[in-house]
Amino acid sequence: MSTLVQRVANWKKEEVEELKRLINSNKVVIIADLTGFPADKLHEIRRKLRDKAIIRVTKNSLFEIALKESGKLKGEILKYLTGQNGYIFTNENPFIINQEIVKLKMKRTAKPGDIANEDVIIPAGPTGIAAGPMLSVFGKLKIPTKVQDGSIHVAKDTKVASKGEKIPSELIPILQKLGIEPIYVELKIKIALEGNLIINGDLLKLDIDKYKSEILNAFSLASAFASEIVYPEPNVIKISIFKAFRIASELASESSFITPETISLVLNKAISKAFALAFKIGFIGSKVEGEEVKKEEKAKEEEKGEGRKEPSEEDIAGGLSSLFG
Repeated sequence: MSTLVQRVANWKKEEVEELKRLINSNKVVIIADLTGFPADKLHEIRRKLRDKAIIRVTKNSLFEIALKESGKLKGEILKYLTGQNGYIFTNENPFIINQEIVKLKMKRTAKPGDIANEDVIIPAGPTGIAAGPMLSVFGKLKIPTKVQDGSIHVAKDTKVASKGEKIPSELIPILQKLGIEPIYVELKIKIALEGNLIINGDLLKLDIDKYKSEILNAFSLASAFASEIVYPEPNVIKISIFKAFRIASELASESSFITPETISLVLNKAISKAFALAFKIGFIGSKVEGEEVKKEEKAKEEEKGEGRKEPSEEDIAGGLSSLFG
């Protein structure tokens, strides 16, 4: 008995020493909740993070002793040392590790009471399930089938549960047999310890698209403000000069100020005003509500003395003089 007790004690001592080594040789320690988390999925995460992190499953009491002997135990950490935990040791940024875990998009088979995270589809083809009592289960679930070579074949792709719905218990054995995993699983991080800093797991979740949008918006606002106050920075000065040139060009065209750079703008502005005035006084024929004035109607109006009045020389001279001040 004493030999067994000694052997157990030695195992605990060795585990504490290994945990201390991992704590002291890594910048970051992450505590993750493993309650209900599939062991095979944890193995998959361990394999994916092999070059970036070490994942260890151990007793909370031993990890607490290792933290204490390493001089890194803080009172608020103790409340996270409950339940079944996994400990991740890494020199990477904890935000990056969390992003790597989120990207894995792992699934598991359904269990009684599970809610589908996506539409559940039974694909057409052989199921490998022997024909017999299971045929009635397929019929109850309204899955069209046929029997070939003594086994059940699904006649066409069939949706058996919608996203957000509870998965029927009689469907679960079929999903397991077909290897369909409709439930997403995520390794939930409780906290990350980096030096004296404790980061809550919820704060490690980054919305990259949102941050990109906010940064772009901030840059746009900063650029607009900087160009308004003509902040002396090379890129801002380029924008400010372009903006000043545009405003000056608009002012020059409005005031008919002639320079080699503005003459085309002034002339275009004058021509535009001349055409507008000509249309207004009827000097140039136009369409009324999209229809051309018919020649016959115009002739009748002239016969009746109701034709359009031609502008006098005084009207034209007065109109053109208004274009050029």
